[in-house]
Parts: sequence; structure tokens; C-alpha cells
Amino acid sequence: MYKILQDPDNDLLLVIEPQDCEPDGPMFIYDGGDTALLFRDWFSNVRLNDIGSDAREQLLSAQVIYVLEKSGDAIAREYAAPIRIVRDVKSLMM
Repeated sequence: MYKILQDPDNDLLLVIEPQDCEPDGPMFIYDGGDTALLFRDWFSNVRLNDIGSDAREQLLSAQVIYVLEKSGDAIAREYAAPIRIVRDVKSLMM
């Protein structure tokens, strides 16, 4: 489960469940559709399905998304991931 939010400074935030390892060179890979991939490192990725239409335009125009790995009220990690626009993100998930 995930949430994409926008803070008062218009920064995009991605809230996800805590992952098992630290990110190493994270990237948010997106093509403008309803699916994205949070690349955390070569062994840990998070697929995001059913991205709402209101978030799609914001993702296409943003340069970075701030990721919060959170369980309840406890934040396990927070980091920035540059947004990389690709032609077809699903082709990278095969």
C-alpha cells in the first residue's frame, strides 16, 4: 500500500511500508500512466499500481519525489528519489 501526497511547499511525498534494506541510488521511474516503479537498489524495487489521475500530472512535472518509509507513526527512512520519465515503465518490470 502507498500514498502520494503533496505538502504545503508543493513537494511530492510517497509514503510506503518500510523495506528490508537501505536504498542505494533510488529513482522513481514513471511514464505518465497508472503504474510506476520505485527503484531502491538492484535488489529492491516497489511497484506502484493504480496511480490516481490527479497525481499523474504532478508526477510528470516534478523533478523529485520525497519517500517516507513509514509504519504507523514511526518513520523508518526518508530520502529523495529523482523522477525519471520513460516511454513504458511496464516494459522495465518484466
